[in-house]
Amino acid sequence: MASSLAKSYVVLSGAILLVVGVVGFFRHEMFHLTFPPAHNVFHLVSGAIALWAGLARSADGPRRFGLIFGAIYTLVAFAGFAGLRDFGPIQLDLNTHFNFIHLGVGLLSLAAGLASAKSAVGQ
Repeated sequence: MASSLAKSYVVLSGAILLVVGVVGFFRHEMFHLTFPPAHNVFHLVSGAIALWAGLARSADGPRRFGLIFGAIYTLVAFAGFAGLRDFGPIQLDLNTHFNFIHLGVGLLSLAAGLASAKSAVGQ
């Protein structure tokens, strides 16, 4: 059951990330947030990887995606809370709203990865 929920979460979040990434190229501002091109590319890449991981036949995909990207999104959130807005020349325009969104996505992804890992151990 947990791995099924994790898989659903990974596929849904991948679809959302892809949509936000594509729309961000056409609407520079959405939901009172500014989406620079690098931010859109990151959403597109992580969304495509999430769909690949969630739709693959391997039960290990959602676990790996959840743990790896959950850690990345959580670290990006903490970096943003610490004052980081961009990664050197890569303009992401991080702000408090993005930090909370990234923290939520990161923690949910980690939870999905951990839940998937626990269900794999129990099988």
